[in-house]
Amino acid sequence: MSAIRIFLVDDNFVARRGLRTVLESEDGMQVAGEASSGTEAIKRLLSCPADVVLMDVRMPDIDGVETTVELLRRIPNIRVLIATVMDDPTVHMSAMLAGASGYMVYGHFTPEELVDGIKAVASGEMVSAPPLPVACDAELMAVSLESLTQREKEILRLIAAGRDNREIAAVLKIEEKTVKNHINSIYSKLGVSSRKEAIYFMLSRMFDE
Repeated sequence: MSAIRIFLVDDNFVARRGLRTVLESEDGMQVAGEASSGTEAIKRLLSCPADVVLMDVRMPDIDGVETTVELLRRIPNIRVLIATVMDDPTVHMSAMLAGASGYMVYGHFTPEELVDGIKAVASGEMVSAPPLPVACDAELMAVSLESLTQREKEILRLIAAGRDNREIAAVLKIEEKTVKNHINSIYSKLGVSSRKEAIYFMLSRMFDE
């Protein structure tokens, strides 16, 4: 069985060195490369094959959530596992909606659990440490995300990444009015009335499955 190729993204050199030491001591794991910023990560990963990206949130240029959105747009099959000191449910939700397969907060996992998390993400599972507290509404849960079009799902991911309507329009190269129409459709299909409710709905479905 081939080794899991891991790419490290963190602006802290010491943190990257520590992660590399832990991961390279594990059988079946290989550190394929590393980057100190989101922009560098995107550029390098286009030519550096990797299975799992271990990503920090706070970085000097674009943050880990926005980097995740852009990475998955360019490399849809790659897996992203966020490893961060930010124990913030809002950031946690945004990362998962951006397409991350996991979110692990330093202090809530051991090196062994991080290794297990990487293996789980590489095999298509989702991980969370600590678990994300999700407030679920029974009526919302009755509606399926499958009702959303592909474009609506793209817009929902960008909302989760903190983009406003103008920025979403620029990323997708469509009119801002079109973005508003799509958002109204998303709200109608999910039975919600705000960005926050839409994010909670999607996270509820993800962790209920």
